[in-house]
Amino acid sequence: MIKLQVKNLFIIFVAVFALSACDVFKIDNYEEPNASFNGGIRDVKTGELVETDIQNGSRMQFQELGYPTGLLTRVVMQNGEFRDDLFFAGSYSIDFNACNFYPFFVEEVVIKKGNNTMDFQVTPYIRVKNVNIIKEGNTIKATFSLEAGKDEVRLSNVCLYAHTDIYVGDQVTTFTPGGEGFRQDFSPTKVISDSETYTLTLDLTNEINKKYFQYERNYYFRVGAMATIASGGTSVGTIRRNYAPFTIINFSVPQ
Repeated sequence: MIKLQVKNLFIIFVAVFALSACDVFKIDNYEEPNASFNGGIRDVKTGELVETDIQNGSRMQFQELGYPTGLLTRVVMQNGEFRDDLFFAGSYSIDFNACNFYPFFVEEVVIKKGNNTMDFQVTPYIRVKNVNIIKEGNTIKATFSLEAGKDEVRLSNVCLYAHTDIYVGDQVTTFTPGGEGFRQDFSPTKVISDSETYTLTLDLTNEINKKYFQYERNYYFRVGAMATIASGGTSVGTIRRNYAPFTIINFSVPQ
C-alpha cells in the first residue's frame, strides 16, 4: 500500500514537472529590439559636437508615447555622440534635463524600424576654445579661452585633467595631481570674457606626479570648465561640465 502511494505521488510529480516545463520553454510574445537610434549633440553656433563626461555626463530621457512605461535614460558618449542599437520602433518624447547645455524638451520623435540618425542643436553653457596643451620641459601647460553660451552664464572653475586613456575627465581620473596650477576655482563665480586667456599647468617634478607619469606611453589631457547661472537667471536644473577634445602626449618623466 505504501509503495503504491509513493508510486502515485511520483507520477503526479512527473506530470506537474512536465506541465511546468512546457511553460518554462514556451516562446514568449515579447518582440525583440527592431531599431537603432544614433546621432550627435551639436553646438547650434559652431556645429561642433558638445563633448561631455563618459560617466555622469549629459543624458537623454525617453518616454514612449501612449504607453505607461518608465523613463529610458541614455547617456551621451564622451565625444558628444549617442547610439543605442537595441531600440524599439515607436514614438517617443525626449527630455534633455541634466546636461552641459541649456535643457529642452522634444515632444515627439518617431523611431522607425532599422537605423535612425538624428542630430540635436543645443546651446552649451560654456565653449572651451583655442586649446593648446604641450609639454615644456618638466611642465604640462594648457592655454585656452572660454565663451559663455549666454550672458547669464558664470564660471565656477576650470581644470586640466590627465589620464591613461581617452575617457579623461572629471569622472574618470586615476590620481589627484600634486602641486598647484592644474585647477582654478572662482568665488564669487566669474563673468566670462571671450578675450581672456587661461593657463593651467602640471608640475612633472612633483613627487606625486612623477609616480604617475613615470612610463613611456601616451597620456591624455583635457580641459574642462564648470558653469553656474547668475542669480535671477534661467532655471536650468543640473549642470554638467563642458570640455574641449583631449590632447595626446607621449612622454616619460626622467627618474
